[in-house]
Amino acid sequence: MELHEVVWINAPSYDELGVKHIWPLMKSDPDFMKYFPDKMAKGRLPDRTYFWNVLNTYDNDYAEKLIKHAHEQWNSGTGQLQEEKTILVSQTWEERLMKLPFISCKYSDGSHIIRKTW
Repeated sequence: MELHEVVWINAPSYDELGVKHIWPLMKSDPDFMKYFPDKMAKGRLPDRTYFWNVLNTYDNDYAEKLIKHAHEQWNSGTGQLQEEKTILVSQTWEERLMKLPFISCKYSDGSHIIRKTW
């Protein structure tokens, strides 16, 4: 494949889009695998950028569907990733935390300070 034929892509860095998750699905496709070495060291995976550029060039629709699905899961309130990142807090701890001011280093104007509303 010549460089001008590559359909470049910058896939989001979501865990489910990692090469370790998609590589096993693509290894059985001989047309896809002709762009990769016949043998790789045990436990080694292709470079992420190269892998996604080849996948996007080889099957643009499939790459877009994978990214769209991952994006929807990442941004949905019911997605698996959201469940894994949710922290459950007891009412007692919630009350304690709400009493304390929160100042983020990301914002310097203080407009985001959490205030007790109850």
